[in-house]
Amino acid sequence: MSEKVPDILPLSPYFREMVWGGRRLDTLFGKALPEEVPIGESFELSAYEGRESRVCSGPLEGLGLSDLVRRYGAQLLGSAVVERYGQCMPLLVKLLDARQDLSIQVHPDDAYARANNLQDNGKMEAWLVLHSDGGRVAFGLADGVDQQTFSEAVSAGRVEEVIRFFPVQRGDLVFSPPGTVHALCAGVVIYEVQQSSDLTFRIYDYDRPGLDGKPRELHLQQALDVINFTEPLPPPQPWSTLPGASEEGCVLVDCEHFYTRYVRSPMTYCETVDSFAALTLVNGQALLRGEGDAFTLAAGSTALLAAGRTIAVEQVGDVPLEYVVSSVTPQ
Repeated sequence: MSEKVPDILPLSPYFREMVWGGRRLDTLFGKALPEEVPIGESFELSAYEGRESRVCSGPLEGLGLSDLVRRYGAQLLGSAVVERYGQCMPLLVKLLDARQDLSIQVHPDDAYARANNLQDNGKMEAWLVLHSDGGRVAFGLADGVDQQTFSEAVSAGRVEEVIRFFPVQRGDLVFSPPGTVHALCAGVVIYEVQQSSDLTFRIYDYDRPGLDGKPRELHLQQALDVINFTEPLPPPQPWSTLPGASEEGCVLVDCEHFYTRYVRSPMTYCETVDSFAALTLVNGQALLRGEGDAFTLAAGSTALLAAGRTIAVEQVGDVPLEYVVSSVTPQ
């Protein structure tokens, strides 16, 4: 491919209607949501089939993310990323708005997905809370809960008694490896980075009908197969308490599949050495400048940064600049 991929690719999202969704992605970030539809998820960086984000400005405007990956491959993603994951986008970045509680659920890992011939990869994910109306999250199991205890509680309609709930506020980090029982709850808006997968095993859904008026499918046996009943997880915690945190931000997560940083500084440089990066503004307005292109992003917007570039990120206006940037973890 002789044509060079642009340094910066501003993206327009795919909006997903969900029974538990709301309208706060409009009120908080000014997103042009479909009218009178409960939007639960904004797919900011996505090559997932049927839910793709697209380039919204520049010479490649209108091109879907999967087309970009096919056209530019390692030049866009990074050669190490292609060597590890193949010619596909391995990450998915979303904004989520929970007007109601989401289902109590769990995700499998890659090994389980492969062993059971499931169409997607496993799903490791992390959340940064962007807004909370005194909301909470379900996260992990209560002390001493084993598989039998959990199964009996679910059968008796007492699942909420055997999981932990934590209040959350803006700036809290929630990291959910595969096998973690969890749920986003009403009143909370998050940034989410995850493996590009939609493998979710629902455990409990409050006997709530879906968008089609029918009860949504549950997957109890599969959930029991993959739940981690042995290793306790750290509860949600403010980003400012994470190792290495400073006034300018911190590393939120450095895990098997992604490396995610939170940055709040009026002027920084984002280097995408061996991997592409997804940069999502969560407060303020920014001017992104590469070698040959520059774009202004508003809060709630995302840009894909090609691998091997240095991008200046500069605050525009008086509102403090905050952004989250996710890339593939170096191996």
